[in-house]
Amino acid sequence: MMSNSVYQWTCNNKLLMLLGVICFCLLVSTLSVSAKLKNAEKQLQAFKITDKKPQSTPIERINDEKDPAFYRLPRHVVPNNYKLFLKPNMLTKTFNGTVEIIIRVLERTSSIALHAHKLNIKSVNLKTAFDKNLQIEAFNATNDKRELLNIHLKSPVHAGLYHLFIEFSGRLDKGIVGIYSSTLKNSEIMVASKFQPTYARQAFPCFDEPDFKALYDITLAKPESYVALSNMNEISKIQDKENKVELVTFATSVPMSTYLACFVVCDFDFKETEINSNGIGKNFKLRSFAQRGQIHEIEFAQDIGKRATEFYIKYYEVPFPLPKLDMIAIPDYVSGATEHWGLITYRETSFLVDESTASSNNKISVANTIAHELAHMWFGNLVTMKWWDEVWLNEGFASYMQVKALNAIEPSWTMLDQFLIKTLHSVLVTDAKLSSHPIVQTVNTPDQITAIFDTISYNKGSSILRMLEGFIGEENFRRGVSDYLKKYEFGNTVTQDLLSSLEPYFKKDNPNLNITHIMDTWTRQMGYPVLTVSNGDDHNTYIITQTRFLLDSEAVYKNDSVYGYRWFIPITYKTNKGPNQSIVWFGNTEDNVQLKLNADEDWLKINNNQVGYYRVNYTEAMWEKLANLLRNKSLQLTISDRAHLLNDVFALAEARLVTYGLALNLTTYLTVEEDYVPWETASHIFSSLRNKLLNTLAFDPLQKYIQHLVKPLYEKQTWERTQISVIERLLRTTILSIATSFQLPDAEEKVRDMFLKWLNNYGTPSVIEIEPDLRNIVYYHGMKSASQSEWDKLWEIYLKEEDVQEQAKLRNALSAPRDTSILRKYLILAWDEKNIRSQDYLNVLHHISANPSGVALVWDEVRTNWPRLVDRFTLNSRYLGGLVPSITSSFNTKLKLDEMEDWFAKYPEAGAGETARARALENVRNNIKWTSIHQPTVAAWILSRE
Repeated sequence: MMSNSVYQWTCNNKLLMLLGVICFCLLVSTLSVSAKLKNAEKQLQAFKITDKKPQSTPIERINDEKDPAFYRLPRHVVPNNYKLFLKPNMLTKTFNGTVEIIIRVLERTSSIALHAHKLNIKSVNLKTAFDKNLQIEAFNATNDKRELLNIHLKSPVHAGLYHLFIEFSGRLDKGIVGIYSSTLKNSEIMVASKFQPTYARQAFPCFDEPDFKALYDITLAKPESYVALSNMNEISKIQDKENKVELVTFATSVPMSTYLACFVVCDFDFKETEINSNGIGKNFKLRSFAQRGQIHEIEFAQDIGKRATEFYIKYYEVPFPLPKLDMIAIPDYVSGATEHWGLITYRETSFLVDESTASSNNKISVANTIAHELAHMWFGNLVTMKWWDEVWLNEGFASYMQVKALNAIEPSWTMLDQFLIKTLHSVLVTDAKLSSHPIVQTVNTPDQITAIFDTISYNKGSSILRMLEGFIGEENFRRGVSDYLKKYEFGNTVTQDLLSSLEPYFKKDNPNLNITHIMDTWTRQMGYPVLTVSNGDDHNTYIITQTRFLLDSEAVYKNDSVYGYRWFIPITYKTNKGPNQSIVWFGNTEDNVQLKLNADEDWLKINNNQVGYYRVNYTEAMWEKLANLLRNKSLQLTISDRAHLLNDVFALAEARLVTYGLALNLTTYLTVEEDYVPWETASHIFSSLRNKLLNTLAFDPLQKYIQHLVKPLYEKQTWERTQISVIERLLRTTILSIATSFQLPDAEEKVRDMFLKWLNNYGTPSVIEIEPDLRNIVYYHGMKSASQSEWDKLWEIYLKEEDVQEQAKLRNALSAPRDTSILRKYLILAWDEKNIRSQDYLNVLHHISANPSGVALVWDEVRTNWPRLVDRFTLNSRYLGGLVPSITSSFNTKLKLDEMEDWFAKYPEAGAGETARARALENVRNNIKWTSIHQPTVAAWILSRE
């Protein structure tokens, strides 16, 4: 009971008590806000707050587009938390939204700049942490490449925390990036998002750079019968009966970059399984979503996803940091897949597998994509590059980890051998040209950023990591990567941070070497070396030198590399006594290195399993010894070794470092080769020669020579369904494809007969289904001599087909006829999105231009209708940019080169296709040289075999 004195004091000091209560409430409110902010910030990087004079925005301060800062956001304002609400309208294909961004101002300023693009900004408000409104003088969106929203304040604000409120709207039907609508097979609409690399700004105003990590509180409005998905787990659902929608709110995210946020609203079904974390974090659910009629096609992805995720948790020794993981197949999707954190989005062909119709190649392709995106959950999402010039840290690593994961969970697929044909060999061609670029390269504009998602970042990046693991050791590599992820979790890094984590393990065996210096020679200059092996002064001594390898040996280039286009090379080798157990280091400042073999070692093969990212040339006598080993089926040369020798010798021949006669002589061993990877390597070589010798007298003799090589193994294959392993299926597909492509009479007759029986009986009980692994071959080659009525019949089958993998095979087959009138009809029909989705249209152009009868049609189509292509796909599309080198890949005359240069002059703005144009021009110039220099030699060798 209150004493009288206390009661009396209270009565006499009512005003003071009232003020005390107000102060107490204010204190509680402040502490509550502070606690929330501290909780939101605890995983974010701490920023040092200073109070300086107002800073001008880059727009006011920098007007030079060549200055990198012109495109970058100022660093004096950073986001801590986004509270985002989005309401898509599927009928009007529009969306409305609001975002409250808790920002931290680091310096006294009168302006705030963030990204917004293709959005209608309705209102902008700024408040203090105590809910006090601050006056905004103006806000405006830039109409240039910077894609900024600038907010100008009437009075400067001091360092501290503020709440930025923005109301906005946009459209869902302006392409398939940002947030957009996708049409289902039943004509219903869903909503999806695709933000990587710079498209989050098309969905909501944000600080759209990778090192502006923040927390997200997301609410989506959806129709009552639909499901809403985002990065995190759903925590509440509120019905808005008036508008007949539900408001779904998701848990606060972990700190993440804008490009990893994701929103989906759809009427899909799903299957789920539990991920066993084996004590490394908590178990969690993996769900896979697809359209209701496709739910039976997600089991393969779900199985690969579960096993790959469990592999990564064990490999990284880092828990998966989210409470759930979803994967979803989206009908309209611009790329293969995107690693949105906790909600990975896929193109349907990269995710869905019908076991009754999918080929082994389909399955391996899907598995590769899934393993790639799951690798990103740690490498890229948990730890992210600071800026896009380090994108190889994300993409190169995921590209290598997908191989390691699949090799662990599906060892019979021999993915480490397949790495050569799926990743390494193609990039060795790209990187041997002057139009290449270093792995780490300065990029500023959105066009430059999207363009760097290329074969150098993915394929070369992963190849360099494979080489690094090769010389540091598998377990050392794994432990260094684990340390890196633990040290930098939820943060942003540069290449040096990864190397610093690996260095202690490298130093154990190499105390006098510097891993950063070694790797910088590979990541900070383009290209790679060729090692030339020559005889030393005495028996079994070899001298090795290095020079930059270029396919055009006469190419002139500036020595613009600080390393002088020399590399720090890890040399491995084997002899008849087996692989040498240690690395021989060839420093970039050394003139040469020497190898001294023992007296009983009578041959030498350098670069075991082609793990090193370099080529090797030998003396003619040494090449002959290696050729004899191949012909005698030496078990000491592995599958990868054999593919390596084939790949190297033809590249060396093109560069005029060996004769084409030597290279072609090496192929004679293929009559005894029985493994998939060497034959797939040979298939690419033969396809290139066929294209180069088309319309020459040597073409038919080349066909006969390849028939001779493939026939022994062809006769062991079957066209019928059979119970064989995946790798045997891949071999069979390659052999039958080579035999058919090079017109082995038995194969040609078989394919045409099978195709017509299938086509003419399609939809009837008597139809004989073609083995899934062979459908691409049978459909395509069966259609080469098709009549218009046969094409029309296949077109109708395509329009009714619902299986996405089958659709892709049929689209390719529809491009096969040699009749140009049929191909012209296909071009016209393909433009209509009711027939071919936009995401597939450019692929159709690729297919038709790969047909010798279609290349001129597509070239004319693209040149004539370039403005409408740009209007549909935008110059920011790297896929549109990549169309040019694809179409022109077979051009080999000055006339065609002039056409290209004239067309580029007419349309000088290339956007994300600028480097693709340079690559296309260089390739055609190389083709012209090849025709004048190499074609007579190759033709003479081929003709001599008759």
